[in-house]
Amino acid sequence: MSHPFQVGKTFRNRHGEYVVQSIDGDEMTIHYVGGGTLKTKVSIQARIWENIQFEEQMARDQEREKLAQEARQAARKRAAQAKRERAQPVFKGFVDSDFEPRKRGFAWASRKELGRLLAKEMTRWSEGEYGFWLVPRKPEIHIARQGHYDRDKRDSRAAFFVVVNEHGASLGLRVGNPGGKPRKGWHGPAFLAALAQDSRPRRALRAAMKEYDLSLDVYVRDVRYGQVGRVVVQDRGLLWQRETADQEETRRMTWQDLVEYLRTVAPKAQSDIYVRRLIPAAAALEAGVGVAEEILQVFQALLPMYEACLEG
Repeated sequence: MSHPFQVGKTFRNRHGEYVVQSIDGDEMTIHYVGGGTLKTKVSIQARIWENIQFEEQMARDQEREKLAQEARQAARKRAAQAKRERAQPVFKGFVDSDFEPRKRGFAWASRKELGRLLAKEMTRWSEGEYGFWLVPRKPEIHIARQGHYDRDKRDSRAAFFVVVNEHGASLGLRVGNPGGKPRKGWHGPAFLAALAQDSRPRRALRAAMKEYDLSLDVYVRDVRYGQVGRVVVQDRGLLWQRETADQEETRRMTWQDLVEYLRTVAPKAQSDIYVRRLIPAAAALEAGVGVAEEILQVFQALLPMYEACLEG
């Protein structure tokens, strides 16, 4: 009969390796390497040997397939990473011409690239998908949660913003108020409600204003659109300021005073609240690409208050 065995050669069965000592027809004597002698059938040991060889071949085939699959997955990951890198918004920082005053139009050419970058990063480290919108005829971009911003109703919404002009890069959180009786979907009432409570959003706002030297600036469209007040953190309270051509007014405020002021300063007129920081042009230019990280730090600090606006 045909079999793979030879006297003196080493083979293996389910009990371990053995050396063939003798073969006589279908009878064979084997000696296990670990000790012990066995008389057995050649046909039985041949079938066991073939099964072991088959199993080992299957295992080798599976290992090769596994390695090939891992190689394919690694290749797909490299291709996806390369695609992401190609799609990465290219913002190289501001340039001198971005801060030049213009009577018509504006020179902030990289506003789309910065908008994409900020929206992408905010999507990455916060809840929800963020997008960006260019404000028509203004050197301004808005960054907000998708589904919570309407370009046609931006005056009733809250959004993060960046404005670039001859003074520098202004950035932070804007809350609009179209004026008149509040309607469903307006973010202003929720903003005031969050300010009225000693809650996480208000504490986060105070911490952000103090750490990043932010001011809360109020703009009203009366005869014309202009700033009517500025509020900053001072000691354990707030300080309201207003500068006119004749004088500078100041008064201390509590948070409740601030809420009442914001409710009554322009009950029927269109108004805006900007919680913002100004990075002077020279500093913004010197920061290069890193200015985007500075902007994101402020946005992140203001995020609890922005999210409170969306809950109203």
